[in-house]
Amino acid sequence: MLRNDPFWSGFFRDQERTDWGLHVAIFREPFLTWVLDGRKRVESRFSQNQVAPFGEVHIGDVIALKRVAGPIVGLCLVNATWSYRLDPKTWTYIRDHFSPLLCADNEEFWSSRKDARFATLISLDHVQSIPQIQYPKSDRRGWVVERGRSSQQVLNL
Repeated sequence: MLRNDPFWSGFFRDQERTDWGLHVAIFREPFLTWVLDGRKRVESRFSQNQVAPFGEVHIGDVIALKRVAGPIVGLCLVNATWSYRLDPKTWTYIRDHFSPLLCADNEEFWSSRKDARFATLISLDHVQSIPQIQYPKSDRRGWVVERGRSSQQVLNL
């Protein structure tokens, strides 16, 4: 499927290209479907501690989209990132400027994240569904940084 996509076939054909990192992001529904169908253009990760992807994801990185307790089913490119240490002013800014792009139009989304102290917002581009890739993972992390890691499985894209 990626061979038929002009962007991705060119991206992966360039063997000398080393200026990108690989991340695996775990998604639950309906957010995964919304990313894959283009409705959700910005991904958010909120946390109480400064953990990935905070400060770890960069423009030009590739994100593999993994279903909770399931396979990787898509890829996307990071178009922009914003990392915030949350205070009342930044909460207001994020809600006012990003809610539609996050598909965060209900109070439940925000109330479930009210104790977060850090936020990472990631603009997604070139979203592409791919044939399923099994990715064994047994920990509770919602984000895995694969850049420079040799202990994790290498994805055969």
